[in-house]
Amino acid sequence: MKKILLSGLIGLSAVTNMAAHADTLGFVVGANVWQQSFSGDVQSGSSGDIVDINDTLGFDDETASNFYVAFEHPVPLIPNVRLARTELEVAGNETANFEFDGINYSGKIDSTLDLSHTDATLYYEILDNWVSIDIGITVRSFDEGFTVTEETTGDTSEIDIDGAIPMLYVGAKFELPLSGLYISVSGNGIGYDDASIIDYQAGIGYESDSGFGIEAGLRSFEIEYDDDDEEADLTVDGLYAGVFYHF
Repeated sequence: MKKILLSGLIGLSAVTNMAAHADTLGFVVGANVWQQSFSGDVQSGSSGDIVDINDTLGFDDETASNFYVAFEHPVPLIPNVRLARTELEVAGNETANFEFDGINYSGKIDSTLDLSHTDATLYYEILDNWVSIDIGITVRSFDEGFTVTEETTGDTSEIDIDGAIPMLYVGAKFELPLSGLYISVSGNGIGYDDASIIDYQAGIGYESDSGFGIEAGLRSFEIEYDDDDEEADLTVDGLYAGVFYHF
């Protein structure tokens, strides 16, 4: 984790050496609804089984929310700020038999995957016309992780993925002249050895002259986690749609 943190700080140092900044003062608030489809597996213990979160634990699709606010300004060297909150939680109750964290689980199994997170992003707008490009760093704070409980015995195991992780951030927006329409892509990512997080989205939107807008697209969140005898390889993806207001 220290090496991942160091790589994020190096990325931030490189970004802060750029002299570009936004031309105007701006404030954006928005909210999305995300249709989440879960897939992947988890494992704990040197002899533990690879547990498929769909087939074994019965995880299904969920619909959750994302809220964000961004502030941009024309002051050189001081970064713009974006804060975001994403709800990302799913639960299952399934009859199963597997070994996890040195415990043999059998019978009715309750499980929860909670990757809900809060993002704080500092970024610079290095290009600002009909094409805008943002580069910066995001610090993502996770809430929980993965928990499995056997109903009969009460045995419980977990993989903690809480804590703050720095990631590089890149965003681009392509405006279609005289229409109010635009195409946007953005992403956060970090990786080291067998551990990585990649979170990106691409969408098409419309912003009116008053500042009110709508956007829809696809978001994908992928995490590979490897810490001693704990491993997770998870993907959450699906369509999103939302509204925003640009002051």
